[in-house]
Amino acid sequence: LGRVWEAVVSTQSTGAGAPAAAAVSNVKRSGSNTNSNAEVKRLQGELQDLTLTVEGIEKERDFYFGKLRNIEELCQDKEGDETHAEFIAQVLEILYATEEGFGGPGDEIEGEEEEEEQEEY
Repeated sequence: LGRVWEAVVSTQSTGAGAPAAAAVSNVKRSGSNTNSNAEVKRLQGELQDLTLTVEGIEKERDFYFGKLRNIEELCQDKEGDETHAEFIAQVLEILYATEEGFGGPGDEIEGEEEEEEQEEY
């Protein structure tokens, strides 16, 4: 586009060939617009695909979260029951376990929390 602009400016300053330069400029611009429009449409399609994927994943996440929440509630209701106390404790331990480097929103790893406290002083 820079070369086209230079050609337009140089022909306009001399006065010769201005209509031809303007036509070349329009062709170049419309070609880039076509490419840009195609790129925009491609990106919009990609965005729509990704949006649908995210919605599907969120729906699946919510489905399994609901199941786990129901299991948690059952375990909490039976927590005082001595008959299945060990089993319930194991299930709750699994439900509340986290992987290293992964926690829920707002959860901080102990080392990070200590570093932040030290930085404040």
